[in-house]
Amino acid sequence: MKTADRKSIGYVMDKALKSPVTQQVRDEIASVLDVNTDRMTARQAIVYAQIAKAIRGDKAAFEAVSSVAAEATAADKSFCVEVKVVE
Repeated sequence: MKTADRKSIGYVMDKALKSPVTQQVRDEIASVLDVNTDRMTARQAIVYAQIAKAIRGDKAAFEAVSSVAAEATAADKSFCVEVKVVE
């Protein structure tokens, strides 16, 4: 695939993920999670849908959510700074 094609695909995906989702999608997510869905984007809906599927018992969704949560926790820890005051 050419670089220009990849840029176009990336642009389209980014635009699509920033788009608002339908009321049906918002209602389905709100039925499982107590989150504000009024201005939900497709990107947010995907994340919440994975979490909702994990809650409902979907093993693959649970593993995906757990993996991302573990990575985020590890990333948070990598930015810890210890400060010692020397008098």
